[in-house]
Amino acid sequence: MHTSVGVWVELGFILFTFFVIAPAIAATIAYAAWKGKPKGFDRDMYWTAFVSTGAVAGFILVYAQRNGGTWPRAVRLACLVLGALLFGVAFGFGVGIFARRRSSLPD
Repeated sequence: MHTSVGVWVELGFILFTFFVIAPAIAATIAYAAWKGKPKGFDRDMYWTAFVSTGAVAGFILVYAQRNGGTWPRAVRLACLVLGALLFGVAFGFGVGIFARRRSSLPD
C-alpha cells in the first residue's frame, strides 16, 4: 500500500509541475518578452534560448526515463521536475519569439 501511495503522489507532483507550474513560467517569460524585457534580447536571442533550453530539457527527461531505474526515486523525481521546469522556460522563450516587440532604440 505504501508504494502505491508514493507512486500516486509522485505522479500528481509531476503532473502539477507540467500542467500548472511550467505554463505559469512560460506565460511569465512571454509577458516579459511582450513588454520588451530584457532589453538585450532580440528575436534571434529568444530563438537561441528556446532551442538550447528545449534540448537540455529533452535530454534530462529522456536520460531520467531511460536510466532512472537504477537511481533513487528522489533523484529521478528531481530530474523529471527539472526537465518539466526547463520545458516551461523553453516554451516561454518560444512564445517570446513571436511576442517580442521591436525596440525603439536604433540598431
